[in-house]
Amino acid sequence: MPLLKLPNGRWRVQIRRKGLPSFDRVFATEPEARLEETRQLALPAEGFVPLELTLAELWARYAASIEFRHKTVNTQRTEMTRIKPVLVVLGAYAIKHLEAAPILVYDFVDKRSATVSPRTKRVMSPTSVRLEIAALSAVFIWAKKRRLIRENFVRLITRPVQLPRKRRMAVVELSALKESTDDCQPRVAEAARFIRLLRLLGCRPGELAGLECQDVSLATSNVTFRRTKHEREDRTVHVSEAAASTIAGQINYINDTVPGAPFLFPTAKRLPQSDRSEDRYAVYNYAWAVKLLRKRGIVGTDFHAHAARREFVSRAIEDGLPYATIRKQTGHHSTAAIEMYDRGLATAPEIRDALNRHAQTVSDDELVGLLARFDISDKDATRIMQRVKGGKKNGIHVEYPVPLIVSDLKKADFEG
Repeated sequence: MPLLKLPNGRWRVQIRRKGLPSFDRVFATEPEARLEETRQLALPAEGFVPLELTLAELWARYAASIEFRHKTVNTQRTEMTRIKPVLVVLGAYAIKHLEAAPILVYDFVDKRSATVSPRTKRVMSPTSVRLEIAALSAVFIWAKKRRLIRENFVRLITRPVQLPRKRRMAVVELSALKESTDDCQPRVAEAARFIRLLRLLGCRPGELAGLECQDVSLATSNVTFRRTKHEREDRTVHVSEAAASTIAGQINYINDTVPGAPFLFPTAKRLPQSDRSEDRYAVYNYAWAVKLLRKRGIVGTDFHAHAARREFVSRAIEDGLPYATIRKQTGHHSTAAIEMYDRGLATAPEIRDALNRHAQTVSDDELVGLLARFDISDKDATRIMQRVKGGKKNGIHVEYPVPLIVSDLKKADFEG
């Protein structure tokens, strides 16, 4: 028997099992001893591979882990919110059953994709469902690192795909935002400053929303974003003159209205937890800011915050900035991520000029070939090429019929 009452009235728990360390402790009361006995006997022998654990139990272990606590507060909040519908449907299944029957996860995806959200009254978006599966995958990634499972089978699950957004910022929106940074209504001006800074800095909306005042250095023209998305480290970016002016305006607004707020764009909490400023303010609610700007007609009704970042990257590509330079400013994980923005830009004026210059080489090659067909000498070919190149208009080649050139050239020689 692992439980033994000692002569002094105390209780001893002594357990020896193959594959587990020996356990031998004395407890003051019988309930304490029996509770520990139950816990120790629940550990399987021959190693600890808890495939019988349910998904709900695995999530509880993950949520209490040091890896989860080291994630950003926003990431923790997102995972805790997104995992809830997953646990309602799949939480009672054992890990081994989910791994052996991935159709259970696929069925969940199908049903969630057809579910009407009680908040928006619309069918769940592919992004929402994808984030729920991402939260599930995070649990299994952690379990694999802890050697609780061998593979994360969720990574093989096909997730709903959101149609790629191509929305950029129109010049009228850029102009309206700049004008609105001095709006008579402080909330509108603050929202305009936030979106304009997204366009000028090229950062992620969440990075700017969580930017702290202490990480802003206008004297050195840079700001530092802490614990960014992919690098999990700080990223310092350049602040242009226009961005510095906008930041200065926001700092003046903070000093006048909410002095001591830790964030450059603070949002006051409804229920303050203490007198400390860091507990009374949260990161900026930029989704509300976008709605306000839409309502005022400053941006279009289809505008979203990421469109400002897309405008920054797209214009940088059009202006010929190297991908490596863009990455340092925007914090993209790879050049492949930047290439996603390099779509539909062939009609930009800068790209048109480059393509026209390239097309000119084709026209020159065609002309050389035609002159060769007419047995034109190298000397005469040079004269013809000079005449054609002199017929350019605004740097663009003007087509000149080669037979006419040859006829004019021969006529000139005859008259000479």
